[in-house]
Amino acid sequence: MRWLERIERRLEWLHFPGLFKYLTFLGVIAYACQWANKDIGYLLDFDREKVFAGEVWRVVTFLFTPMGLRSFGPVGVFFLFIAVQIAFLISDSMESAWGPTRVTLYILLAFIGLLVSNFLFPHAPPVSGSMLYTSMFFAFATLFPKVEFMIFFLFPVQVRILAAIGAVLLLLNCLGNPAMLAIVVPAMIPYALWVLPDVIHGRKSLVKAAQRRRKFNVDSKPEGTAFHHCEVCHRTERDPEDLEFFVMPDGKEYCKEHLPPQA
Repeated sequence: MRWLERIERRLEWLHFPGLFKYLTFLGVIAYACQWANKDIGYLLDFDREKVFAGEVWRVVTFLFTPMGLRSFGPVGVFFLFIAVQIAFLISDSMESAWGPTRVTLYILLAFIGLLVSNFLFPHAPPVSGSMLYTSMFFAFATLFPKVEFMIFFLFPVQVRILAAIGAVLLLLNCLGNPAMLAIVVPAMIPYALWVLPDVIHGRKSLVKAAQRRRKFNVDSKPEGTAFHHCEVCHRTERDPEDLEFFVMPDGKEYCKEHLPPQA
């Protein structure tokens, strides 16, 4: 979308390389602090009434609270380690594809959306911080769908499958608890603005590239030489129309308009 690109150019100065990594690192600190205070996550999570009462740090700390809400123990440490590895992979991959400016804007827009939603809907589920990570994961899975994760270090699963499962579970949660929409929608706004248009544009670009490649291959053949030839109308791929050809079991070739009935 051109207007988004213009905004990115004007806000080129607003970039924070590795921002997602820093948020993840702060989440690790929040997790480690549970050793001293098991309720640390609840001290950092968003609470509108407590913000108005003076605990203003909550307007920022809710972003890295999710890790501070994990159970503290060996299993929690193991899954935290895996989560950090994935978060760092997401950060590096998306910054290499988009650059730090767009990734920073993506995170800031999700943050602002979640913050506004938390103020407007104080009874929304207290898991808004986790939705930023979920939104980033969906963006990563869309941009790099064939990246594989080893589940339990044994089973390779492509990230797009994990994202599809996550999307279904998220949808079921929203159906069972409509209040979830108050945090799901604002977190997914940057996904709808940046990721989906890129996917649509990317597919269109692939189609155009294939058409250009086909035209180049046709034009590069010697004059009078044609690779495809319809048995009925005798047209070839060198004709102006964008024809498709199909080979029948008997070895004869037909254009799409003159395919035999049994085909």
